[in-house]
Amino acid sequence: MTHTYTARFTIRHYELNLQGELPDSTLQRLCQETAMQASADAGFGSQYYLEHKSVWVIHQMTLEHSRPIHYGDELAITTWVSDFQRVRSHREYLARNAATNEIVARGRAYWAHLNRETLMPTRIPGDLITLFASNGIRAVSRTQPRTFAALRFEFPDYRTTRHVFRYEADEMQHVNNAMYIDWLEEALNNSIADSLTSLRPGGAESAQSDNRLYVYRHDIEYARSAVPGDEVDIVVRLIGVGQTASAWKLEIMRNGDSLVKDHITALWVNNAGKPVRGIWQS
Repeated sequence: MTHTYTARFTIRHYELNLQGELPDSTLQRLCQETAMQASADAGFGSQYYLEHKSVWVIHQMTLEHSRPIHYGDELAITTWVSDFQRVRSHREYLARNAATNEIVARGRAYWAHLNRETLMPTRIPGDLITLFASNGIRAVSRTQPRTFAALRFEFPDYRTTRHVFRYEADEMQHVNNAMYIDWLEEALNNSIADSLTSLRPGGAESAQSDNRLYVYRHDIEYARSAVPGDEVDIVVRLIGVGQTASAWKLEIMRNGDSLVKDHITALWVNNAGKPVRGIWQS
């Protein structure tokens, strides 16, 4: 039988963003913590991996955030393994509001099993495969993001450079996976702000209104890691639009080498969180 585990988290006030909602970066951190707890629950805790000189790292992550999560909400995140390969595995996440049982987020992570010392892929132990007993069931129904109509107008690429700080790194001595989401969403919002005046007459003030871009889905690929002291470049490109939705490609690079790629699916929403027509539809 597939090993299934549910972790519960009460959302704290300091975890909220400007909209008073749980950000995607924290949602990914909670998924990662759920995976750690699930592994320990099956008998493969931190000590096991230290003794076997191995570690799991996320190679790809799909995160769908379908409903806002607020202060005081209790999240019940259920996780299970859907498949095993020689050195990699897909782990699924289903997040519910514990009070209403409503699904608020879904996730699918492609974890790589590495030698802790060499950071090279190493075979997943047979006992681990047996106890987790993958079931082939995905939490995310679409493995690929939706596509939208190509642009019929000019929307300039946005580029920015940032310095990597020590506080952004984790115990693996590189930037934590969830931190990249903050970088990417900040760059996306800056891209929108820089382009508003060219899309709407009357300048940025008339373009702002009360509507905002809500990131519904991330499809992230982690190829290489940034480390403290790095200077990285972030590029944002709008690649498709619908009436309310849009698709974006983002990339983080170091000296021209790709570190992280992200395909973001986002919706224009009003103050009530309801989808509205995008600024390119007005």
